[in-house]
Amino acid sequence: MQDRPTAPELLDAVRDFIATELLPTVSDARLRFRTLVAANLLDMLRRELVLEPALLRAEWERLAGLLGDAGPPLANERELATMVAAQHKALCTLIREDRTPNGTFAALMDSVRAKLEIANPRYLDSFEPV
Repeated sequence: MQDRPTAPELLDAVRDFIATELLPTVSDARLRFRTLVAANLLDMLRRELVLEPALLRAEWERLAGLLGDAGPPLANERELATMVAAQHKALCTLIREDRTPNGTFAALMDSVRAKLEIANPRYLDSFEPV
């Protein structure tokens, strides 16, 4: 574990360099687009580092409520991610078997919102469930 700069601070520094120093000098349209994509990916990675632990725990709690899982989630993020993947698989099986638990639609909408928090939070302003 490092002190400072933190991983999110390092990502901010690289993203700021790309956006403020590099991008203004790029005249080739293709390279400019790819540079913008790189800057956006750095933003996404930063959000994932900062937000994912809490969002993953919330996802586990949502799915545990739907599936009736007992017990608290594990503290280790890697194990928690594995458990959430298993919960997704179990929920998909229930849906395929036409045994969809009550509250599934709302839980899935919350999951989509959480994914947008990382991928592109600007989309949340116009996110309208079907």
